[in-house]
Amino acid sequence: MNLSPGQVAKAPFAEPVALLTRHHKAALIAPELAKLGLSLIATDAYDTDQLGTFSGEVARTLSPLDCARTKARLACELTGCTFGLGSEGSFGGGPFPGIVPWNDELLLLYDQMTGQEIVAHAGMAVALNSVETDELAQLRQHLAKHDAKQGWILQGPDGWQKGLQGEPAVLAALTSSAFLSSDGRLRQAVLLQPDLRAHMCPPRQVVIQQAAAQLVQRMSALCPQCDAPDFWVNGCERGLPCRDCGFLTSQIRSTIKRCSRCDHQEHQPAPATWADPMHCPNCNP
Repeated sequence: MNLSPGQVAKAPFAEPVALLTRHHKAALIAPELAKLGLSLIATDAYDTDQLGTFSGEVARTLSPLDCARTKARLACELTGCTFGLGSEGSFGGGPFPGIVPWNDELLLLYDQMTGQEIVAHAGMAVALNSVETDELAQLRQHLAKHDAKQGWILQGPDGWQKGLQGEPAVLAALTSSAFLSSDGRLRQAVLLQPDLRAHMCPPRQVVIQQAAAQLVQRMSALCPQCDAPDFWVNGCERGLPCRDCGFLTSQIRSTIKRCSRCDHQEHQPAPATWADPMHCPNCNP
């Protein structure tokens, strides 16, 4: 099925989708599912922090994919819905690991009747950093660089204080933790980290919405063999010949679409017939 940009086909889903979340992700995902005429049922009947927290109180032992899978299946169990949706984010990786902060988001739709899983993902660089300082001015400068709705976590003598949105909330937390003196100075160095939970992290919210948009596209892409959703690009075949000498380069010759239910595959030739000689190790060693 070929869709024009922005077009969404109706997928074979007639029942609501259950989402397990404690961090208000439903508002980010529901508008995209509505394009397919689907409603989203959110449940917080299970504490997803038990699967791990960004701030480290609970170790994150599952991979992002396994965590999203666990949440999707729990959503079905808790609500009785046939379709469950799990969402999981991670930080790190990306095209420049260790240099550019990167956020990846996964959405996994689980069909309890067939066992099919549809996995959508999105990622982008995010300008989120921690700061450790004993200068209040530096702390304020750091906060000013970020979205006013970004949440922060302050490490104090009594543990972590989470969900501090905006400078007034951070200053109040510093005062209650005795970090801030009566003359407005910091008594000692403090560590302030971004709160990476979805409802406290505007950059994550953008990436989750992007993943939801891809999920809808995947749900709309029907297999020509079995008519199931998620007939999607799964890989590629390299070896586009050089325009000048015919040598097989590493450029993509065709993309491979695969159905995640019946495994039917189709190869789609790349738009270009020949590779530019600049990519040829024979012409341009």
